[in-house]
Amino acid sequence: MKKMEKQQSAKDKTDQKAKEKRNKIIGAVEIPDATSDEVMGALKGMKAITPTGVASKFNLKVSVAKKMLKELEDNGTLMLAARSHNLKVYAFKMD
Repeated sequence: MKKMEKQQSAKDKTDQKAKEKRNKIIGAVEIPDATSDEVMGALKGMKAITPTGVASKFNLKVSVAKKMLKELEDNGTLMLAARSHNLKVYAFKMD
């Protein structure tokens, strides 16, 4: 009987640890507002607006920087200046 009680308590402990791990948020990223003055000023100061450059400047993941640049392109702020197999270079639209 004691052996069964020990097994049950050990199982309860592992279940509690598993529940604690599920509550963790891994890879949460705070995305800056793409249309803010700070972001626009930083982008205007860059020679080449690329996802990698934006990611390093704002400490973001490259995938998040790609989404941000795509959003700005859809809004009409940026346009795609050059594109290759694995690189996109953006420029501000001239109106």
